Amino acid sequence: MEKNVRKTSVVNTSASLEDKEGFAVGLDGVLTASTGDFVYGIVSQGRPAGEASEIIISGECEAEVNASSAIAVEDPLTGAADGRLVKATIGSHIIRAIAKEAKSSGTGTIKVLLYG
Repeated sequence: MEKNVRKTSVVNTSASLEDKEGFAVGLDGVLTASTGDFVYGIVSQGRPAGEASEIIISGECEAEVNASSAIAVEDPLTGAADGRLVKATIGSHIIRAIAKEAKSSGTGTIKVLLYG
């Protein structure tokens, strides 16, 4: 489910992004690693290390989240461990997406609006 998306490509020289569709990456194509990390985009089509992977940099898409704190519709989201998005704290974290679906707990995929 992609809508009004803009895409670009990144090359992760050290790790494969195969099977990482829906995960968040930084400018260098590396998965986000901690809460508040900047999210350049969401992997749309991952490729092996050293090859260009396609990422979504804006628009509506599905993204992996960790709802360690429940996520409600319209909650702000930021990068976190293992390339997942988490609920952001306004004023403390870089907000890169807004939740379009709720998730009460655990990890999984939800619809988000990635803006920037």
